Amino acid sequence: MIEVKFSYIILGAVICFILSACADNNIETRLSKGQANHSTKTDKAVVYSEVQLVHFNKEELINAADTIIKGTVLSQEVQKSFEGFPATDTIIQVQTVYKGEPGETVEIRTEGGETEDMILITDEAITPSFEMNEEVIVFLSADKGSRPDENDFGYYVIGQAQGVFSLKDSLQSEIIENNTKTISFDVNNIQSEINAWVEIH
Repeated sequence: MIEVKFSYIILGAVICFILSACADNNIETRLSKGQANHSTKTDKAVVYSEVQLVHFNKEELINAADTIIKGTVLSQEVQKSFEGFPATDTIIQVQTVYKGEPGETVEIRTEGGETEDMILITDEAITPSFEMNEEVIVFLSADKGSRPDENDFGYYVIGQAQGVFSLKDSLQSEIIENNTKTISFDVNNIQSEINAWVEIH
């Protein structure tokens, strides 16, 4: 997998294979945020994955990311990772670059999703998730180590859900929080905050 700087440790494949005889409404609910393409097939393996979150503070998040952007979610597609498990590739249209030199779009891979033969369910409180047309600020790393599929996608999210800031509520408040509610930025001063921490190092 990826080096420790990716900020999460996969503790295991706490992976229980269950062949479903019928569609599980709870599974559909947990996968309803665009992570999966639902299917009417009933012979899919249902896989549960547990991860342990490595906590980042604001300084660590900024300096661990080689790319920080604001953008809009354009599309999502579920692929098989090199390990054979579902992974969701999300394309984001870049609007503002705070750090790094990305292209016009970035492709981000996250664990989880549904393929023709498997459903991978991850912890929603930890795994990054995106919605179509959602505007987000994301902290990314292009360092994918030496994994066999390193050329299949562009980035990982630093700190898992800690590295995703949804702007859905930014019209009501100038303060934005990450998806784990542990780090916040003033949306009007985010560039200066990032610059300040980068200059320290």
